[in-house]
Amino acid sequence: MAVLVLLSLALYGVLAFRLAQGAYLDYYNLAFDFDPIRTVDALAVTPPDFLNVKHPLLVLLRPLAWPLLLAGLTAKEAAALLMAGFGSASVALCFVFLRKAPIDRPIAAALTLLFIVTGSQIFTSIITETYGIASFSIILTWVIAQARLRDATRFRRLRYVAGVLTFGTTITNVVQTFLAELLVAWRSEGLRLAVRRCILFGLILLVLIVILAVAVWHNVLREELKDPLLALKHVFWLQTKGPRTGPGEVLLTFFTFSFVSPNFSWLMLPEGVNMRDFREYAFPLAGQIAAPLWLAFCATGTAAALLHPRYRIVAGGLAAALVFNLLFHLDFQFRGSLYLYAAHMHFLIFGLAAGLAPWLSAKRWPGRAYIGVVLVLAVLVGADNIPIASAFVADFDQVHLSCPAPCADGLGQ
Repeated sequence: MAVLVLLSLALYGVLAFRLAQGAYLDYYNLAFDFDPIRTVDALAVTPPDFLNVKHPLLVLLRPLAWPLLLAGLTAKEAAALLMAGFGSASVALCFVFLRKAPIDRPIAAALTLLFIVTGSQIFTSIITETYGIASFSIILTWVIAQARLRDATRFRRLRYVAGVLTFGTTITNVVQTFLAELLVAWRSEGLRLAVRRCILFGLILLVLIVILAVAVWHNVLREELKDPLLALKHVFWLQTKGPRTGPGEVLLTFFTFSFVSPNFSWLMLPEGVNMRDFREYAFPLAGQIAAPLWLAFCATGTAAALLHPRYRIVAGGLAAALVFNLLFHLDFQFRGSLYLYAAHMHFLIFGLAAGLAPWLSAKRWPGRAYIGVVLVLAVLVGADNIPIASAFVADFDQVHLSCPAPCADGLGQ
């Protein structure tokens, strides 16, 4: 695990630091409809940007950036390296999850190597946005659930930390926390008691969240309470806008583009920004081979996960969380930018795709053959994603390379 974490930190750290040298983190929507400038301000600039109700507690992570700022790094560099750190921590948790499946160490290592080079994992580890932290919180949630399925007395306090982190980073992700809690309680106590257990868990979690929210937002809350109706309107106005895509685009983005990156599509936004996104099934040569192989690997693994006598329990939880998110994002979209939300489902899909591994652990030759397949897939996926990410981080040295003059005139304001 240490080797894999160091390898991922080297990859993500170099790319994230390089991206921080250019203009990308100074503006909105240059790629994927991400808002990196606000996240940089939230994590490493004084006074901070408190973001909005969708990411209510993110500013509590600011102390993690202080050592980097004290070392002389700029706010962009500190925030970027912080994201690389979360990305590498996600790699560590992925390995732990696989080992608790249980999956043999060599197979778990090969699968984690594949996870390191998947598209959404790379981009959310090098771009300063909330999604990399959200991904970490989601994997932490399912690692805790995996351990507690074997012993429900474990990590009883840490599950609240995971719940606060999922909610505080992106509020809808707390649904996964409750699904994981329900799965564990149902497994150990039966469905009726599980519902009661989840209600109690939710009440305790709510108290913790309210305390932290008041500590962070007390000034805003004081003003909003003067006009509660206006406060509700502010929350309502935060809903996403623009046209919705169909189910086909949703499935294509989350199951394919999230793992194997296609060539960039370019979209001229109403505010005059020429934004790049992943929207078309058009890949470089390595991706042309990797994409169908990944989909076959994913389908086979998912079927195997749901049939395995032990793994199917946690796989059922992953599948339930995935179905919720897929249905949710059929409606909750922002002008067709689906890749924006890929990190919320990335590990769920990967965990299901790894479902053949528990069947082959402790089987010498089938296990070795499976490792070979995984490593070949990792090489192909990496040969597609790493060059695309490397070109991406170097493409913002001049603002005009990625956006026209109106962008430079005040898009970041």
